[in-house]
Amino acid sequence: MSARHARRKKAPVITIRRLRADDIDAIIEIDAKAIGEAKPDYWRRKLALYLAEQDLEAIAAANQFLSGIDPQLARVAEVNGRVVGFMIGEIRSWEFRQPPTGWITAMAVHPDYRRQGIGRRLLAEVLDYFREKGIENVRTMVEWSDGEVLSFFTAMGFDRGPFIELEKKLNL
Repeated sequence: MSARHARRKKAPVITIRRLRADDIDAIIEIDAKAIGEAKPDYWRRKLALYLAEQDLEAIAAANQFLSGIDPQLARVAEVNGRVVGFMIGEIRSWEFRQPPTGWITAMAVHPDYRRQGIGRRLLAEVLDYFREKGIENVRTMVEWSDGEVLSFFTAMGFDRGPFIELEKKLNL
């Protein structure tokens, strides 16, 4: 074996699966490393909705747009049993007169595991699920200043959507 091949990193075995309750602390840690701020209460509330919805999955299956919170849309990526990334999505129906639309509401990959195809794998599985549900459009929001995330979604085929975000600062 050549020295060049010996130095090449072995591609990690990536497992994508549904969220479990014991994944929450890893998600909190990954998000904190990605954005520099820990938000444990936010994540516990948000992910509790997906975990609780697992109990209602049979009811939701009867009406695919009963709830935007679908346990299939809370996915984690594991490498060697360690959660190293996550993606959270939902289906929103008829907001702003739009037909049911898929949304990516959160995504992060641990900085030590980036550029290994983990984000692509997470996104591919979520997009496949949206297709299975007959969803034609998928959206997300990205800060213009977040070049890395913007570049990722652009490379994955995302483009500007039909809306302009409006914001008003409130005097507190």
